[in-house]
Amino acid sequence: DEVDPNDTTKWYRVSPDHEGRVGFITSMSSHFCGGCNRLRVTADGKLKVCLFGDESLSLLKCMREGMSDEEIVQQIGAAVLQKKAVLGGHGNMQQLARS
Repeated sequence: DEVDPNDTTKWYRVSPDHEGRVGFITSMSSHFCGGCNRLRVTADGKLKVCLFGDESLSLLKCMREGMSDEEIVQQIGAAVLQKKAVLGGHGNMQQLARS
């Protein structure tokens, strides 16, 4: 299997002969934040650049305000640039748990 440097999952195979594999997302014990390139859109239209972060961009609000596609792309770019280096800016697991 090729290894994707931005994959947030650690993949394991039972044996080389087994077709299936199991994956673990170890965000608490082994941070992958620096290599994460994922964006998430919530069911209510918010863009999150980090699942652990509190910040989000309301794409729904942008569209309802009549922003052009170019303006929305600029808003998305600005949100991505604000992404924190680790755990949404919480620093460590203990700080995240207290938030």
